[in-house]
Amino acid sequence: MGDINVYTGPMKCGKSKKIIEEAKRQMIAGKQIKIFKPKIDTRFAENYIMDRSGNKLESVNINCIEDIKKYDADVYIIDEFQFLEGDIKCIEEMAATGKKFFIAGLNLTSENKPFGKMGDLLCVSDNVQTMTSICEICKRDNAIFSYYKSNDKNGDIKIGDSQYIPVCRNCYNELKNKIKV
Repeated sequence: MGDINVYTGPMKCGKSKKIIEEAKRQMIAGKQIKIFKPKIDTRFAENYIMDRSGNKLESVNINCIEDIKKYDADVYIIDEFQFLEGDIKCIEEMAATGKKFFIAGLNLTSENKPFGKMGDLLCVSDNVQTMTSICEICKRDNAIFSYYKSNDKNGDIKIGDSQYIPVCRNCYNELKNKIKV
């Protein structure tokens, strides 16, 4: 039986760590795995998915969700899914044929809107784990948003850690209200 498993939440909540752990677990189980990430994501390493502890696995860079169909595997691992273009239908179709998916991605933009195809993916997933981070303002462990710190609001997606911080709902609302004043 195939299924679609998604780890989502704000930045710095451990999504990449979860899929790296799952990839290793699937390898131990003797499954053939294939790992993907968007070409646009060059933060830590170009041809690897990597967690904040330095654990990494070699990956294939893709632009489009449908690119995964070119590779045969039992298990598909996809990091930073929010940056991929295309139709999630291929993931649903592949899962229906017995393929397993472990996917990580930000669920929301810093404007608190669904990020890329993540909203669609969450709707068709068998299992969704919404994770939290430590709020970088109040230090509570309930951060669910990624906040863009810069005043540059030109609409471009900036990739990297220096422009964003994880924040809880209260701190997010306080920051947004300060900008309106």
